Amino acid sequence: MWYGFMLVALAIIQLCTGVVQLTPVNILLLVIIPLPLCIFADFAIERIGSGLGGVVAGWSSRSPTVRESLRADLQKATYSKREGRFQEALSILDDVLAKDPEFADALFLKARILWEGFGNKGEALGCLKTVMQVVPEHETLHRWALSYRKEITGIQK
Repeated sequence: MWYGFMLVALAIIQLCTGVVQLTPVNILLLVIIPLPLCIFADFAIERIGSGLGGVVAGWSSRSPTVRESLRADLQKATYSKREGRFQEALSILDDVLAKDPEFADALFLKARILWEGFGNKGEALGCLKTVMQVVPEHETLHRWALSYRKEITGIQK
């Protein structure tokens, strides 16, 4: 597309400057000169489009935090748990918690996996205790951890 525009533009320029003859040199110039101009135009438009697209999409030069990058692994563990693959989910969570030991969402999920998948009351309660220490009382996750702890201890009585 750009090549056609450039070819027409150069033909118009040649006609306006009085070059009417189509000699081999003029034809060569009409064929060769538009190529680098097209490449440059494509490159410039792509760069401008990428920049504007990033601005519109909320692009930022900020690097993701460790916790933000671990959210994908947390989603994988959640999916594995949902599919009944408790050992796989536990392995993923152990990797996540090795990188961020106080990641409350991961600790809560680990408690659920330990209890529901393995019946491991002691470790599950330990994870819930850490969640309640890390998360303030007014936050929902703290209340969920407290409720789940009551559920675990109530089932065993």
